[in-house]
Amino acid sequence: MKEKNFQQTVGFSVKDTLALYWLYATQDTEKYSVEIHQQFQDEFPGRKVGYEYVARIAKQLEAEGALSSRQIHKKVLYTSTELGKNRLNRYNELYFERFHEIVLVLDRFYFELTKNGEKPPRPEYPLPEEFRSYFSKLISVKDAVRYLALKLSQTRSSFYMAEVGQQLEDLFGWCPSNGYLYQIAWELEDQGYLVGSWPDEKRTVRNLRGTDEGVSFYRTIAASLEERITTIRRYLRYMLKFFTRIHVEQ
Repeated sequence: MKEKNFQQTVGFSVKDTLALYWLYATQDTEKYSVEIHQQFQDEFPGRKVGYEYVARIAKQLEAEGALSSRQIHKKVLYTSTELGKNRLNRYNELYFERFHEIVLVLDRFYFELTKNGEKPPRPEYPLPEEFRSYFSKLISVKDAVRYLALKLSQTRSSFYMAEVGQQLEDLFGWCPSNGYLYQIAWELEDQGYLVGSWPDEKRTVRNLRGTDEGVSFYRTIAASLEERITTIRRYLRYMLKFFTRIHVEQ
């Protein structure tokens, strides 16, 4: 199966983003396609699109009733209709809070991994439950758990997975289920990156310690997670900036 690209993963293709930008930019002012083309490139660096594609999206939105047009000489001016404005508002209601909360978590991960910029404040509350499924689609949950588990293994003589979960919540405001934490722990043991033992016959808490192989693997996981978090954070911050502007103007 072909791996999904980043835009498919986050649920916003260039087409989706461009369509929303058309609806936003033409709420109060008529716009030419050439204007939207330039403004979109300025607003979303890295999301390269051709002028012909921008014009095609406008025609599609017009066919759907979201834009209306009028022609002056050889140029076509577009403006958002009531249907288009309502569509923009629905998207804003759906995504503004979601992106805001998720970017808070991503900012904490980003600083932890890179130490770039100002350290974000500690989370005052966990990521809301309704956004956790979406967040888990954005990052590698496995890498996030493996990263912190292997990091603990280098600073503690022994630890247990409940501590990993608690640190994920305390540092980032997010943690996967306990069942998933223990699944990752068993995988790390099976692969030789951690060594586990039961301290007593009750077998309620499994002590874990690191290995030399785990130290090497930690560097690989940290680099992979940093690349993923950096890419996602950059794109979602562009989207959040866009939706914040809509939110403020409403």
